[in-house]
Amino acid sequence: MTIRMFAAIALLGVLIAALATAWRVDVAGADSAHPVPKPGADVHARAPVEPSASTAPLLATLDRAAWSADATHPLQRAFEQADDLFAFRQQLRPLADAGDAEARWVISRVDEYCAGFARDPAGFARDSALIDGLRLDAARALGAARARIGTRCGRFAPGDAPTFVQLVERRRAAAEAGSLAAEAALLAMGAPLQDDMDYRRDLVARVQASRNPGAFVALAPAMGVAASGDVALADTVAGTQASELAWQLAGCDLGHDCSANGALMTEYCANGGICARDARQDFSAFVRDAAVPPQGAEEIDRMKDTLVEDAPAFRQLLGMVTP
Repeated sequence: MTIRMFAAIALLGVLIAALATAWRVDVAGADSAHPVPKPGADVHARAPVEPSASTAPLLATLDRAAWSADATHPLQRAFEQADDLFAFRQQLRPLADAGDAEARWVISRVDEYCAGFARDPAGFARDSALIDGLRLDAARALGAARARIGTRCGRFAPGDAPTFVQLVERRRAAAEAGSLAAEAALLAMGAPLQDDMDYRRDLVARVQASRNPGAFVALAPAMGVAASGDVALADTVAGTQASELAWQLAGCDLGHDCSANGALMTEYCANGGICARDARQDFSAFVRDAAVPPQGAEEIDRMKDTLVEDAPAFRQLLGMVTP
């Protein structure tokens, strides 16, 4: 991990310490942009679920949507665009119950994205108000990321927050139904469908050959430091922090939403405290500006190009390691 990443994480620690101090001293001056629910207020009251204007058109035409393995699936695009993820999740349930692999995978992404808010909506709002109240330049991006989550996940309640085991089970169901991204995510979570060297190597080959941007990004954490010393992945792009970033950037090149307000950037900032200094930066610009020195960026670009451009070689490998 680079010095700048350490600095970003240290900033998060400072913010958390400031939050704790603020709670001990006074919470009355919290920013009204994130109102603190009054005692006894029903913070989980929900309006009837209606199709979101941003997602209903995609969902209505999903069965007619033309897409290839080189493009982002319509449901993934709908997830990135939905302004009410609770309603969006409810709309996906019939598809998921019918066995649709992508619907099951995207529901798990919604659950993951909204988990921090859902566990304690009132606490999330209070913490966001206190972060805004710090009036620090470095806290603005963090506050903005939390605000996006608070807005999009606003109707989730504690009972909606999945445990780690539940999230694994949902992704296992999606993977068994055929979602490659869910299968990749399970490896990244330390709960792969199979736990042997041949399987891990085969999965990495299948993800690269697929050119599925969601699968690239889902696999990325498994290809970072977590893969160090794994002989099954010795001749792949794996084993370092730079490797993880290369897989994510490859996903961006293939069509994953890596924009400034996309889920990838939002989760990096809100969950990890690693935020862009410029709110307009997409993930690619953020990596080059904050995550690595110039020479490191060149190395990551070489690895990323290998992942994106050498897929035919992996397709040949895939033919050798799968029936």
